[in-house]
Amino acid sequence: MGIVAYSLCWAAPSATKTLSVNAVINSGSPEMDIDILMFTDGNPDNNPWTGSTKVTGTMKLDFGTLGHTYVDPLDGQTKDAGVWFSQNGYCVVVYTQGFGKKYEVRSSCAGVGTLPAGGFGVTPVYSALDEWVWPDGSRHQQGTKPTDAVVGSAGTAVATNKAVYTSESPSTARIIQIYYGLSPKKSDGSVPFPGWTGIPLTQAAGTYTGTVTLSIVAI
Repeated sequence: MGIVAYSLCWAAPSATKTLSVNAVINSGSPEMDIDILMFTDGNPDNNPWTGSTKVTGTMKLDFGTLGHTYVDPLDGQTKDAGVWFSQNGYCVVVYTQGFGKKYEVRSSCAGVGTLPAGGFGVTPVYSALDEWVWPDGSRHQQGTKPTDAVVGSAGTAVATNKAVYTSESPSTARIIQIYYGLSPKKSDGSVPFPGWTGIPLTQAAGTYTGTVTLSIVAI
């Protein structure tokens, strides 16, 4: 009886499998986050990240007990500023994300008790050297301000919805520095911001309180 050999062959599959793909992006409103940095040296290098203490967790601008004398760095002599002021200065670093929408960062303050409005100042600053830190730890400078973006003017912080930064359109994520202070005149005799009056030495003794509200809105 002969042996019969069988050959079993499987045909190559010809079926296809189609997978559906789904992703949703909500229409996001502009967002922001902040860091609060306190410095006591007047920020001579114009870099809030050096010589400062991060106090973000407190959510406070605590100016402490005000003084009226200072040591002149030019001659080492103690001098009278003629106004009450704080050695504490604050930089609120705002990280913005507009999701392409044009946005405005605003600062509002109804006042710090009965302290004169001209004594409490706000100064917005854009620094090309500010850095984004990615999840892998790498750092990337944000670079020059977009041509159509506008940094607000320095002035009294006692204002409603004072525009401290207005983005370009379509917008990009940016880092904005916002300085707040109860300041005397500068060492050269100039005022720290337009409209400055200082806190007079006749201001009544007491504790003065208030709030600053930062917001970001699509415009």
